[in-house]
Amino acid sequence: MSTAAGTPVERPSPCTPAADDAAIERDRLLVCVGSGLDGLRLVRDAQRLATSLSAEWIAVSAESGVQPSSVATRARVDETLRLAEHLGAEVHQLIGANAAEEVLRYARERRANRIMLGKTRRSRLSRLVSPSFADKLIRGSGDMHVHLWGDDLAGIQTTPSPGRRRFDARSVAVSAATVALCTVVAFAAFGRSHLQDVAMVYLLGTVLASTRGGPLVPIVTTVLSVLSYDFFFFTPYYSFTVDDPRAILTFGVMFVVGIIISGLTKRVGDQAEAASRREKRTTRLYAMSKDFATATDLRALLRSAVNHLGDAFAADVCILLQPEQSEAALKPALLGRGTFVLDERERALATQMFENDRERAGLGTDTSSSLPAIFLLLRVQRGKLGVLIVRPQDERRFAEREQLQLVEAFAVQIALAIEQRQLAEAARRAQLKAETEQLRSSLLSSVSHDLRTPLGVITGATSTLLEDDPLLDPAARRDLLETAYEESERLGRLVRNLLDMTQLSAGVLSPRKEWHPIHDVVGVALNRMEKALRGRAIEIDLPSGLPPVPLDAVLVEQVIVNLLENAARYTPPGEPIDIRACVTDQGLKVTIGDRGPGVPVADSQRIFEKFCRSKSAGVRGGAGLGLAICRGVIEAHGGRIWVEDRPGGGANFHFTLPIDDLKHTVANDILPWAS
Repeated sequence: MSTAAGTPVERPSPCTPAADDAAIERDRLLVCVGSGLDGLRLVRDAQRLATSLSAEWIAVSAESGVQPSSVATRARVDETLRLAEHLGAEVHQLIGANAAEEVLRYARERRANRIMLGKTRRSRLSRLVSPSFADKLIRGSGDMHVHLWGDDLAGIQTTPSPGRRRFDARSVAVSAATVALCTVVAFAAFGRSHLQDVAMVYLLGTVLASTRGGPLVPIVTTVLSVLSYDFFFFTPYYSFTVDDPRAILTFGVMFVVGIIISGLTKRVGDQAEAASRREKRTTRLYAMSKDFATATDLRALLRSAVNHLGDAFAADVCILLQPEQSEAALKPALLGRGTFVLDERERALATQMFENDRERAGLGTDTSSSLPAIFLLLRVQRGKLGVLIVRPQDERRFAEREQLQLVEAFAVQIALAIEQRQLAEAARRAQLKAETEQLRSSLLSSVSHDLRTPLGVITGATSTLLEDDPLLDPAARRDLLETAYEESERLGRLVRNLLDMTQLSAGVLSPRKEWHPIHDVVGVALNRMEKALRGRAIEIDLPSGLPPVPLDAVLVEQVIVNLLENAARYTPPGEPIDIRACVTDQGLKVTIGDRGPGVPVADSQRIFEKFCRSKSAGVRGGAGLGLAICRGVIEAHGGRIWVEDRPGGGANFHFTLPIDDLKHTVANDILPWAS
């Protein structure tokens, strides 16, 4: 089948059904590019064919080894793939033991119905001995159309290039040393009496040499092994002549087996190296993703990204982000390691990329390739986030397409992590706003009832006293004054609780810890609650051996006052209240018990929330802030507070205070050399 160079020729597979085109909704063209000199023309013609068919098109480069054959070959492949991507193709690199099978597998995976490649000019004898890439592709194409293009080497090159097979002194030296060592070992172990074992020694040497040397080493080693085997072990000795004609068959079998074994060994090594490269790439991306998951804030996330990129590419890194959606200018979110200074050209290119939605620029691209860094747009589904700038120490780093793909994979992961962090921050702000609105509504509800009641009582009592009614005896006047005073104290406690709750909600409450014995704190709290606890028995169990505790005396005193007030409110008059303390593994444990109705299990955690009151004992007044304040203060001290049912009825409120916390801090401040 002859065709003019550069003219696409459609060559359907022999088993192609006639009505396949009608069954496919949209054509998808897969063009195979390689190291041929006409690869650029192939890509341009593929783009025109895809346009005429209104088809999607994908450009792939398949490798049967670990790397393309040489630096020049690799550069041509990368240039061809960059042109294909510039013309609108989706670009991929495939690696597999069999290039044709890998291309067919990928074509079926992407549901491509057309394959285009350059055909090679080979003799019939060579095609009979070793089928060409095009022949293998056509035989396995099934119902896909195969387009053969031109007469030059524009398709995928599946055999090593001349540059990879060049003759060098190192290959000869390695082969000669291996054969010499095998000869010495064979003489020492078997002499000339066990020729089959001697042949195995030479084959073993060929296998070992193929795993250590270059591409030519297995072939040279096999040839030298056959010659040495003949020269040293077959009569006449020390001559290349052979008396026994059967030895020629032995030499031929040994040569063929050596070549096959060395080829298989080399292929296994190549595949292992390719798997190692893929594993390293996956490991790097996984390590960065793992660090992203544990990052506490956006800056920690960006610092992790900079460190991983710097280690992977030996580069300085800069990340430019758009601070707010309303701002168009990009600002440096995080500069990389070393002295990374953005010049005007780099800043202008980053801004231009961001404004024009350009995916990448700089090193290894067609845009501003003279700059010493690569610029990648950080884009997510919601829009653009910023620009990633990677400035490698070796400017040839991104000349290879594999490195470009790796840095692009890093950029995608970074963009997704930034978006996730921003969404989490937006959700946190929305939740905080909702909680603020709820707090405002609850405060208004509390003000409308709990503040209005004591204010009404105070207003009524004082207005009666101001009337100076002569019928009021001194006892009645004193009762009114006491009522006004008690309600004013109640109002003061409510306002104080509201202020404390506001500080806790804002996160500005910071305990000032000092060493205090718990006896003193409990005594001050009981003095404050003397009037409210009048007529009740207070059972106190505070052993004399309790150690001092690092705490904020004012805040912990407020906790005890709130718990005592809660016990007095929900306990019938005359019932006792217990105060106990002991040392546990968690620190100093304080318990305040009552003989009230107790707390249902369903409410054991809920009652420590803001504006929550237990419904087990009916409505007893209060704003529902006392226990919430207790939890906030105790947690600010690093402790824990909880409630349990008391045997025989009632509830025990427990809280713990760490003992060792401040001790270590003081020791480190006073004795900085202490370990």
